[in-house]
Amino acid sequence: MTSQPLRVNRFGFAEYEDMIDLSRSADVAELTGVLGAIVDLVLTEETDVIDSLSDAAQADFVVPLGMSAGMLASGDYSVVEFLSAVCTVRYCAEPHMAEFSDELVHVLSQLPQ
Repeated sequence: MTSQPLRVNRFGFAEYEDMIDLSRSADVAELTGVLGAIVDLVLTEETDVIDSLSDAAQADFVVPLGMSAGMLASGDYSVVEFLSAVCTVRYCAEPHMAEFSDELVHVLSQLPQ
């Protein structure tokens, strides 16, 4: 991501110029499935992923993931809004990857940086 955001969108995610470029080539349908898989893996009550994370990982990663889940559930978002969400989720997960399961790391690695 570039250093200065163009704006903060209505979902609370910063949008950067490179996301506009990414929107021209990204497979949004595929990325929607990947983000949905991450949401299901982390935020469903059937898993204990959240409880296994440090407080820092919960604050840094789970919060934007929850915001992304809300955006997905609404179904009313632009491609750039969606890309700002997935890039934020990946960015916020990066410092905590060492404590994540291999499965979660694998799915997160499919998101753009």
